[in-house]
Amino acid sequence: GMFAFLNNSHEANIAVYTPEEQMKRAEVFRSVQEIETDLQHRTPDWRERMAAWEVSAKQNQIPWTVIQPQVDDISTGGQRYLPQPDGSFLADGYAPAQHRVKMVLKTDVRNITAFRLELMTDPNLPRNGPGRSSKGSCALTEFEVTSAPASDPKKITKLKIAKATADISLPERDLDAIFNDKSGKHRVVGPIDFAVDGKEETAWTIDTGTTLRNQPRKAVFTLAQPIAPITDAGGIILNFYLSQKHGGWNNNDQQQNQLGRMRLSLTTAPDASADPLPADVQEILSLPGERRSPAQQQVVFHYWRTTVAEWRYANSEIDRLWAQYPEGSTQLVLDERAEMRASHLLKRGDFLRPDRTVTPGVPSFLHPLSAGAKPDRLAFARWLADRESPTTARSAVNRIWQTYFGTGLVATPEDFGMQSDPPSHRELLDWLAVELMDGRSGSDLVGSGERLLHGDQFATARSTVPPAWSQKNIHRLIVNSATYRQSSAVTPELLARDPENRLLARAARLRVDAELVRDVTLAASGLLSAKVGGPSVFPPTPEFLFLPPVSFGTKIWNEEKGDNRYRRAIYTFRYRSVPNPALQTFDAPTGDVACVRRSRSNTPLQALTTLNETLFVEAARALALKAFTEGGANDRQRMAYAFRRVLARKPTEAEQTELLSLLNRQRERLLTGELNAWNLAMNNPDKSFALPKGARMEDVAAWTAVARVLLNLDETITKE
Repeated sequence: GMFAFLNNSHEANIAVYTPEEQMKRAEVFRSVQEIETDLQHRTPDWRERMAAWEVSAKQNQIPWTVIQPQVDDISTGGQRYLPQPDGSFLADGYAPAQHRVKMVLKTDVRNITAFRLELMTDPNLPRNGPGRSSKGSCALTEFEVTSAPASDPKKITKLKIAKATADISLPERDLDAIFNDKSGKHRVVGPIDFAVDGKEETAWTIDTGTTLRNQPRKAVFTLAQPIAPITDAGGIILNFYLSQKHGGWNNNDQQQNQLGRMRLSLTTAPDASADPLPADVQEILSLPGERRSPAQQQVVFHYWRTTVAEWRYANSEIDRLWAQYPEGSTQLVLDERAEMRASHLLKRGDFLRPDRTVTPGVPSFLHPLSAGAKPDRLAFARWLADRESPTTARSAVNRIWQTYFGTGLVATPEDFGMQSDPPSHRELLDWLAVELMDGRSGSDLVGSGERLLHGDQFATARSTVPPAWSQKNIHRLIVNSATYRQSSAVTPELLARDPENRLLARAARLRVDAELVRDVTLAASGLLSAKVGGPSVFPPTPEFLFLPPVSFGTKIWNEEKGDNRYRRAIYTFRYRSVPNPALQTFDAPTGDVACVRRSRSNTPLQALTTLNETLFVEAARALALKAFTEGGANDRQRMAYAFRRVLARKPTEAEQTELLSLLNRQRERLLTGELNAWNLAMNNPDKSFALPKGARMEDVAAWTAVARVLLNLDETITKE
């Protein structure tokens, strides 16, 4: 039942805003509300006038019959169309850049005059849709319909569409650059007429900008002649073709521009056209006035205001305000579904073989959910973080401990009790768990826990009480402890008694994680960017990794050139299907599986990476330049400076002598022309580094060779 809590979320991205953008949004909302309030104040009879307009709007409604044809996968490129209870289809799965979908309907309705296509919003779509582009928009290249008698499906007739109307029909403009398909064709988007002009270069667009883009839309396609009365008892077959050819050349770089959620309807009414009423207004108008909330009444006013000719100046001012609405960015969220998704037990764990349905719940042998709590993810999170939960706090502090010591107090964080070894120090684990939950020393286990961590000198008094569930508190406790501050030096006796250091008689000695290998190198060289936050970056990576057959489809990798090139590894963009080679070499897991414990390997490929990978070579070059310009007046001073930047200690005399010998040998080979100094030292096609004033190319090249050795040392990437 616990999985059911987590299996009830929409997983598309939503629009998010910076604090400055939030203020701008609030300003726009406030200004629009002030104008509308002023209009209502200056027009005392606005309610009566709006009520009269409602009567007229209701009388002009066209009866539509929703249809749900079968999807015939002719060229959907792997995209699925999931039927929804309201008759619509939700596009799901792999989103092709361009495709044409066929939908087939068998019907016996007579004298069909028009078809309606509704584009609907959905929380499973980017920015709520109604399209699948990164902004939630879409483009319809062509809408076509054919008919055939059910008794003779091959007797196909293409139906002529006399006119097309839509609730939004924008002027012609060039297709956005992101959708360039490299065909060389001049492709445009614009009014609804583009969807019935028989041209693949034109398409109907709904992308109006930030304020109106993510709204339901509709288009009506009126036939030149009603479909003739049916004499065949089997009815007719209608084939709908929705061509969507205005995506880019590569669907792996947010170049899809497909419809996201759509619904088809038909009518036999004459002179059918697209109703301009928005879907939410139409729904509210179906309610009696006394059943509408003030908010619903205001929604109707928002639309009705735009139809009042005498308010054109106020409407223009409101349009100007909406044009200032911020674009924002997007963020993936686990958005709770309004209707609970069915969850099932799986036969032998196979998701294709669902068994009986399960509802949200927690194990009966543990504490129950809070009384009256709604069974959603928030209630589950509170249950997990409750003091009565036996595992949450212990698991959390165990992972923190694992980060510092290489191995957790429970050695298997992925298995916390079923088949794991017992904790090496159970009382310490319990005490740290209480520290995490309470933020203070508050259990009967404080004495033994503090003695193990801090020795007998530890003072229990605190100047301030850390907040509950404070990870900073736990980190501070561990790094200030006598246990953590021990030397990693090991005697033969200790090694024989405790080869894996489970008794914690010495400090851990382990290679840092893959991301830190990169960060340590960049920090030592002075290249590491101190910028915090922002989008992911694209460091140097071999281009062939993002092309077939190595990659599943072509991917875009716009290599960074400025300071973003040297941002911390946490900001490195990664494809789940194409791991970063340098990070993967140092045991970084792929992005398609959960990992609570990384393996640590030692391979020759790791040494080759720190010697030759692009960023490591650039770091070596930067360290050489820094040592040459800031390290001192002679080679010994510069060597000590570079050594300390990398290893945080002074070199021994033997180390100094060996490194100076390497420097001199390299310098001699360069001076005699045995090596190409420019290629070795600079490799600088973008001229991002300049040769220091007064320095010879051979000197910088020789120092680069020494820096590569320093950054390649085992001690450089080892935590001791």
